[in-house]
Amino acid sequence: MSRTDSSPQNELRLSFIPIGKGDCFLIEVPEDGFYLCDTGTREDAPKIKEVLHAKGVESLKAIFLTHGHKDHSGSLKKILRAFPTETVYYSGRDKITFAELHVKKAAGKRNSTAVKLYGGEIIDMGQARMEVWMPEKPDKSNENNNSVVFRLCYGETAFLLTGDMELEEEAIYLASGVECRADVLKLGHHGEDDATSEELLERVNPEYAIITGNAEENPDSLDETVAARLKARGMKCFYSEGEQLATDFISDGRKVRVEVIAVVLMEDDKKQALQNGNECE
Repeated sequence: MSRTDSSPQNELRLSFIPIGKGDCFLIEVPEDGFYLCDTGTREDAPKIKEVLHAKGVESLKAIFLTHGHKDHSGSLKKILRAFPTETVYYSGRDKITFAELHVKKAAGKRNSTAVKLYGGEIIDMGQARMEVWMPEKPDKSNENNNSVVFRLCYGETAFLLTGDMELEEEAIYLASGVECRADVLKLGHHGEDDATSEELLERVNPEYAIITGNAEENPDSLDETVAARLKARGMKCFYSEGEQLATDFISDGRKVRVEVIAVVLMEDDKKQALQNGNECE
């Protein structure tokens, strides 16, 4: 992809929403619109809606689902009700984690189009693109290893979103030979010790790590072995904790920077996002 204009109006933002042991990311693509990757649990819906309203989101171009577990897809119906959404993308091969989540029916009730993915797709997102990978055969013994892997590309930068991918799926992913380098890596399975191998880190070579877990809700997300691997590579790590509205990873097409988005109460009694300019390490 060609270089992009580095003005603020041409910056892509991926907002990491701190909802504890659950995944939800808001993606804002310049001159295109807003997208979600995963929707957290049903209980996370108020926090997700708060972030989207603060960011000025009125509708979504698409929702990408890595898999059907409740901490990744639990708020789908509530989000579809609150925000008109053009398309919902989900795995056409994973009939295991989506067994109880009827995506096509949920999308149809809200006039959204449900699209099954089978791996290898490149989804146009205006100035950005989403590359799709998934295992060819479903893993019946470990549901996490059916996660769709999304690689969001913008200019020369990339974000790798791995769902709950564990070591077995990682090995298949790396052996497939697909391009996986990324500036930002969302660790598989909430940063636990059954994911994020040394080989994956070597191939992806990220600057930033996102861990969708925290000490209070999921102590395993602070695995010492994984943390040591990240530290040895000098990576900056961000956990799903704190009082911030979100942590934004911002790409100008050449490099990625981080801003923490705090919440302040304005005179009109509506919550607004305020960039405080501090990095969270």
